[in-house]
Amino acid sequence: MKVKPFKILKANPHSLVVEEYRDTIFYNQFHQHEEIQISYIVGGHGRLIVVDSVHSYDSEDIFVLGSNTPHLFQSTESNIPSHMISVFFTKEGFGEIFGIIPELSEVSTFFETSAKGLKIRTTDIGLKQILLDLPTTHNLQRFILFLKLIQKLKQTESQALVSNLPSRLLSNAQGQRLQLIFEHLMKHFHTQIELKQIASIVHMTPHSFCRFFKQRTNKSFFEFLIELRIENACQLLLYSPKLTKVEISERSGFNSLSNFNRKFKKIKKMTPSKFLQQKGRV
Repeated sequence: MKVKPFKILKANPHSLVVEEYRDTIFYNQFHQHEEIQISYIVGGHGRLIVVDSVHSYDSEDIFVLGSNTPHLFQSTESNIPSHMISVFFTKEGFGEIFGIIPELSEVSTFFETSAKGLKIRTTDIGLKQILLDLPTTHNLQRFILFLKLIQKLKQTESQALVSNLPSRLLSNAQGQRLQLIFEHLMKHFHTQIELKQIASIVHMTPHSFCRFFKQRTNKSFFEFLIELRIENACQLLLYSPKLTKVEISERSGFNSLSNFNRKFKKIKKMTPSKFLQQKGRV
């Protein structure tokens, strides 16, 4: 199995890097980078892993990922093409400008509030339009739009993505181990996964594997696996309405409907039916 780089270096001389991605399906390996990342999901849906948590993402969602926060976006196969716009930047990339000019203090504090990652809750068309405009702007115009973007994000309600940040950065070797683990989970979460089997992928004993996983994600392996299965079930509930609850349960790796319902309610604090009702799909 080929191990891909865990630490991604953005070799770009500009303070702001804007990338636009379009494809029928989006998959990215687990990785981290020094830059803070703001991502706007223009189209598509799937799962986002951030350190110790699993989240669903849908069209119109906006995420902020802190510096050196390990993460992975994986889209779900559908008829909706994946389209994402991402902005990358570091505080150091702007020199001392934010510390010297008092009027830019809002931007300076944003670097701190983004550490745990954020899911932005907004229907602000103006904020989303800024993100849509960024790929076609350059130099001073792009910087002005960036300042407007940060100002709007600071004024918008958000939800933290990560409950606990790692006490220290993951080394490249540790990150590559987690990368292999998550890559296997993304492909096989719906099947029965034995602890000995998953531990052997990274050449560890089950005991050492459990300790390693808990130390790096703040969760046990099976807690994380259940969250991944529940988020997959959420995607199926929303985008595969012809499937029965039993079929969704089986495709998400649960051995019985009662177990699925129990785990769903524990993690989502509501039943699958209530989840659909809340999303306006009933």
